[in-house]
Amino acid sequence: MPQRIYLVVDAPEGGIYRSDDAGATWTRTSSDQRVWSRGWYFGGITVEPKNPDVVYSINVNVYRSEDGGRTFVPVKGAPGGDDYHSLWIDPQVPDRRILGVDQGTTVSVDGGRTWSSWFNQPTGQFYHVITDNQFPYWVYGSQQDSGAAGVPSHTNIIDGINIRHFRETTAGGESDNLAPDPRDSNILYGGRVERLDLRTMQTQSIDPTLAYPGNDRHTWTLPLVFSPRDPRVLYFSNQRLFRTEDGGNHWTLISPDLTHEDPGTPANLDPITAADRAQPGPRQGVIYAIAPSRKADHDIWAGTDDGLIWRTRDEGAHWQNVTPAGLTSWSKVGIIEASHFDADTAYAAVDRHRLDDFRPYIYRTHDGGKSWQLLGGDLPAFVNVVREDPVRKGLLYAGTEKGVAVSFDDGDHWQSLQMNLPVTSVRDIDVHGDDLVIATHGRAFWVMDDISPLRESIDSTPFLFKPATAVRERPAGFTGSPMPKDEPMAPNPPSGAIIDYVLRAPAESVVLDILDPEGAVIRRYTSADKAPSPNPAKLTIAPEWVAPPPTLPTTPGHAGAGTRRGGGEGVWAPPGKYTVVLTANSQRRTANLTVAPDPRVNLPGSAYVGQFALARQIEAARAALSSATEDASALIKSKPDLAERVKTITGGPGDVFPAPPPPETSIRFVADKLASLQNAVEGADAAPTQDAHDAWAKLKPAADAALRAWSEFKTTVK
Repeated sequence: MPQRIYLVVDAPEGGIYRSDDAGATWTRTSSDQRVWSRGWYFGGITVEPKNPDVVYSINVNVYRSEDGGRTFVPVKGAPGGDDYHSLWIDPQVPDRRILGVDQGTTVSVDGGRTWSSWFNQPTGQFYHVITDNQFPYWVYGSQQDSGAAGVPSHTNIIDGINIRHFRETTAGGESDNLAPDPRDSNILYGGRVERLDLRTMQTQSIDPTLAYPGNDRHTWTLPLVFSPRDPRVLYFSNQRLFRTEDGGNHWTLISPDLTHEDPGTPANLDPITAADRAQPGPRQGVIYAIAPSRKADHDIWAGTDDGLIWRTRDEGAHWQNVTPAGLTSWSKVGIIEASHFDADTAYAAVDRHRLDDFRPYIYRTHDGGKSWQLLGGDLPAFVNVVREDPVRKGLLYAGTEKGVAVSFDDGDHWQSLQMNLPVTSVRDIDVHGDDLVIATHGRAFWVMDDISPLRESIDSTPFLFKPATAVRERPAGFTGSPMPKDEPMAPNPPSGAIIDYVLRAPAESVVLDILDPEGAVIRRYTSADKAPSPNPAKLTIAPEWVAPPPTLPTTPGHAGAGTRRGGGEGVWAPPGKYTVVLTANSQRRTANLTVAPDPRVNLPGSAYVGQFALARQIEAARAALSSATEDASALIKSKPDLAERVKTITGGPGDVFPAPPPPETSIRFVADKLASLQNAVEGADAAPTQDAHDAWAKLKPAADAALRAWSEFKTTVK
């Protein structure tokens, strides 16, 4: 019936309406509030392509009607509601359909009887992002409908971050901020307000308004932030600002209502039909952003979602309105960023899209709010967040409705920092050490690993960037069966040092040398290094699991060297100061490199040195035995008649697990025992055991004897 139309109406006489004459007349077929409530948020309706009497209403459940919209029954949905928004049915093969949910999409190929998972797609809709202080640091945020969640920034499992590492949290709900305790990463604050102990997963309500009853307003997201100067102090706000320094046991009210006394025009930006969100009284706004100063005690900036910016220098005893001139009502101050370098410098991201103004607005002050400069005119969309780099003054990051951007001149000009990030709404940014962490609304969390090159200015060619501190983190031992590659998985960042350089002109060759504290070259990478493809016929695992060695480009542009998690070849370098040397076109550049111990390991520096020294000795002995084995193989190929005599020295396959007494002078036997010893010495960040030292004392003479026997044998061969 091409003239049939279904309509969802959210109004006092709301319901499902149907027209059979292309809209000339309408009939309300159902007043069932389950299928039309909150139409301002839901309101999806889909008709079976080949049966106009079968219609679906998309709401907290999917409801199906088989009688032209008169009666509905739920056919999909969780007890708590999953928030469904759209349903597409293939017009040619109606059994194929796609359902759009807050969590992502699910697919059915059997008419909706069964559906695929939404856990196979990075579609989390996060509102904010915050990181904690543990190692590896965790990334937390609240996501639409799925609730608050956390995930480690990386793991020590070689294949990456998988669903096993994902952590749901009870604090934070689906939209509010989270605040990990700076002093204890096991304690997480969230919501309005709750304290969660991640060790027991017990959640305690510490609602600040309990001791201050009144007409407390709220909106979908309310701020919750620790002081960067005093890790005991936590702030929360609705229309007023609250402060606690004892974990929420006692809150102090430190501001009056900071919103507009008269909300202006319009009086309320909530949808007309959103009766469940209507609030009495003339004031409607809330404090939407809190920014305690990083440079001055008792100094706090606050921004409201109805267009005001305030500052206090005395922990709330007095407040000064420092709103930029021309900022009108309902200009939402989404984020205020207090500077890392100057107490009177701050940045504010302002969102006016609710007023049908989709232009970017970033405000900057260098005089404590007396004057503001409007920035961001060259950004492609309205702005959700602005953050300042904590290391390089004037380096700013902005999250817009279309992606992420960077400014190197304090916001005067902007350029894309999108890289491989899909076009998406970036709602929040956190600079954690040398990483840029973002929350997107629709593409989950993303991390740009090692932004240290952004903090330097290229003043020569070739140019070698100073590497970020490399943490000496070992891969995990056996953790059970690995997750199949078909399962959701995020790659780990490269392990060890990441070395970046820039060439402005082609180079005949590029060499990167790593020097130890004494100046000796301990590792060399060159542009002449080959990166052979693995031979699948000789592999015991799939080729995609084999990481190729890094090669150094000689073409103009940016390049870098790093390894996948799991480490490179050779003995692990002890913590300390190293030097990176780049040589290109006969020009030499140097940079310092710090290798830091894993902060979770409590080991004295002397133990690392002792472990390294013993491991290097074992490695050298193994290399000599390996060279002798290769010589023996070559000799057998050239003179097959010597094979049996050679094997009396090198040993055969049975010498690895021989019956007693073992041929302790066999090259093969000694090499195998040394391999086991090196694994024991280097398997963990720990001082070698006494047994390991005793084993080396026995195996070193055995290796020397085996090598002498081989050397003497070679003198007899002509």
